[in-house]
Amino acid sequence: MKEVLDIPVGTKALILSKLYYGVLSKNLESLDIERYYSVLHYLHYHNGASQQSICNKLAIDKTAMVKVIDYLIKADYVERKVNPADRREHFVTLSKKGIKQTELVVKAFEALDKELFHGILKEEKDNFLKTLHKLTINLSDLPSDDLFFNYTKTIHHK
Repeated sequence: MKEVLDIPVGTKALILSKLYYGVLSKNLESLDIERYYSVLHYLHYHNGASQQSICNKLAIDKTAMVKVIDYLIKADYVERKVNPADRREHFVTLSKKGIKQTELVVKAFEALDKELFHGILKEEKDNFLKTLHKLTINLSDLPSDDLFFNYTKTIHHK
């Protein structure tokens, strides 16, 4: 995997994502959950966010988000509260257990990002992140199918 492959950017991003979340999952295997770390990370900084805003910010399908939140409720990481002013809207808050465990998730993301950018100059990192943001904007402006990613059980291959 050391050679630079002449493959589409999307494939490279998929490989990076798979490797990244594989390492993250290994680092967080002591937690009693096995996925949805990005949702917990988001809630660490936006506790009490609406379910819809989480979907929008993390590009998660509404149907999948219901399953994600149900899973995290069952694991006692979050609570779902109905907005009394608009019963169609739900707010997601971290439970006491969720707050404590999410601190570990945030630290794991920070440590992994530090490793990921090891040996890369700050200017290179900043340029990469700006470019990644621009690529996301460019793609979001194009017509596309709304793909559904199946956020089911993580399968670990040894």
